[in-house]
Amino acid sequence: MDMISEAVARTRAGRAVAVRNRYTGSWATRFPAINGSGLHIVRQGTPWLIPEHTPPVALQPGSIVFIPHGPPHGFSNTPIAFTALPALREPPPDPDRYDVEFVSCCYHLDRGQIHESLNGLPEVITLLHDDRHPALQALTALLGEHAADTQPGSDLALPAVVDLLLIHLLRLWHEQNGSTADPAATDPRIAQALRNVELDPHKPWTVQQLSDAAHMSRATFTREFTQATGEKPGAWLTRRRLDRGAHLLRRTDLPLGSIALQLGYATEFSFSAAFRRVFGLAPGRFRDRERAQ
Repeated sequence: MDMISEAVARTRAGRAVAVRNRYTGSWATRFPAINGSGLHIVRQGTPWLIPEHTPPVALQPGSIVFIPHGPPHGFSNTPIAFTALPALREPPPDPDRYDVEFVSCCYHLDRGQIHESLNGLPEVITLLHDDRHPALQALTALLGEHAADTQPGSDLALPAVVDLLLIHLLRLWHEQNGSTADPAATDPRIAQALRNVELDPHKPWTVQQLSDAAHMSRATFTREFTQATGEKPGAWLTRRRLDRGAHLLRRTDLPLGSIALQLGYATEFSFSAAFRRVFGLAPGRFRDRERAQ
């Protein structure tokens, strides 16, 4: 799995929410910080993006604002200071006539779910889609429809649309900035070790086994792996296992013992203890919470 696919797969572990914003006249709105990633797409008008730590940014129809790490930010009809935004976000009812429309979407993520490929991105990214990006145009139109959709199936359709949007946004960002989407690909030995894990995800991999697969000493492998991915190999292995565990808890009715074995844990207890350290609650409670939403 490439780094963009993995990043989106990890983001998919959260819960997608989308709203449609319409304003007229003088207005300003604040979006609070979230544990997750968000994006806004301007469909009509010329609002101003108000970041917390950088100057306001003029937007236009087709502008996409990508918030990889969920910091607070806002929008206004004029360039104002972040501190001048209202303290609380109060989404107004749709006016009969409006000058500005933008769709906002976020993935609220579980504890520890940010992927390292997002860590190298700025707090706020602005992009512009046009006729050269027909896929983005189609997806932004779909997101606008689903933001106000209450028909059966919308809960499944919205995450799928957002997944595709994130893939195209990350591709576009890396293309425009001349960077690779997969830092591990710069070292084929590390890439081979990662492929081994993908080919045999049930195996209880160790750092020593990964370094052997890469034909490197453990110390050298750990240093090079950390430089390439921004994460130590032991932490990476634990994260991959538990991310997959969270997916199985959401999507299947497998007992905890079966999930533990699939992830390479010797016992249900060891899986539960590791899961609780990262997600902040036991696997059974996590499953109950996700099913109730």
